Amino acid sequence: MFRIRTRDLVAAMVLVCVPLGRAANAQSPTPPTTPPEATPSTATAEADASIVEARRRYAQGAEFYRRGRYAEAVAEFTEAYSRWTNPTILYALAQAYEGLSEVNRAIETYRRYLQTSPENDPRRAEVEAKIAELERLLATVHIQCNVLATLYVDGEQIAEAPGDARIATGRHELEVRAEGFVTQTQTIILAGGTERTLSFHLETIPIATTTQFVQVESEPFRFPRPVFYTGVGITAGLATTWGALASVSIVRANDYNDNIDRTNLERTRARQVARSSNVVLGVTGGFAVGTALVGIFTHWDDDEDEEAASSVSASVEPVVGGAIVNARWTR
Repeated sequence: MFRIRTRDLVAAMVLVCVPLGRAANAQSPTPPTTPPEATPSTATAEADASIVEARRRYAQGAEFYRRGRYAEAVAEFTEAYSRWTNPTILYALAQAYEGLSEVNRAIETYRRYLQTSPENDPRRAEVEAKIAELERLLATVHIQCNVLATLYVDGEQIAEAPGDARIATGRHELEVRAEGFVTQTQTIILAGGTERTLSFHLETIPIATTTQFVQVESEPFRFPRPVFYTGVGITAGLATTWGALASVSIVRANDYNDNIDRTNLERTRARQVARSSNVVLGVTGGFAVGTALVGIFTHWDDDEDEEAASSVSASVEPVVGGAIVNARWTR
């Protein structure tokens, strides 16, 4: 199943060794591996060069196949066929796919060979038998899915789901993918000619939540200068009032002490003025201390507009699952 037969090697030698012009002009008939339409006698120089390169690629692929390096053989045969659409190259390519156990590709390539080879090709019956033999190595897998999705087998897109897929015998990893849903994977071991049913239930991808952490830095509180000036003015007014009351208190005390005919009413008035003077002194002292504190916490910036305006600047730093917003207020 995985060996090139003797007559195929002979065909390869004919394909490589017989020059294009000689094959066209020789009296003997064209070999069966080289259909007449593949070697036209009126080929251009470019076509001749392409066929020569195809023969070289075919010979290299046959050597890789003989050594069991099937992947390299596939590459060489594919390149050769792109330069010369000769059915013989397709036959060799299908055999290389067999060597790689890529049953579906081998079947597809053999069918292409049947479509392009002449009706009188003696190998057609053999190729049809190969296709039947390879199809017995395929298993039918019924894919059930709750949404419309795509089926991947060993990383290669195979079919749509839900639906049926023909998969070669052996161990495979099946993936069902759908946009907006979490991909599901199942591993399965299949035997040729069997049927299996696999069920997939895809869950929607959860919406990612975003968390914001706000970190605020604020400048120390500052009084505008008018507040300080107001405090100074009030303190000055209180000090003046205290000075006046103190003077009146002293005058009345002197009059009371110098007057022999002093009365209790005069003594009471003198004491009231003294008390008022002391109260105003205390209030004046309190305002003086408060004004001093206001002066310490007053914004003494020379830019009057900056004094009156307040602004906030913020920067956003991305983090996993959200962002940190750093805000800074200035006055």
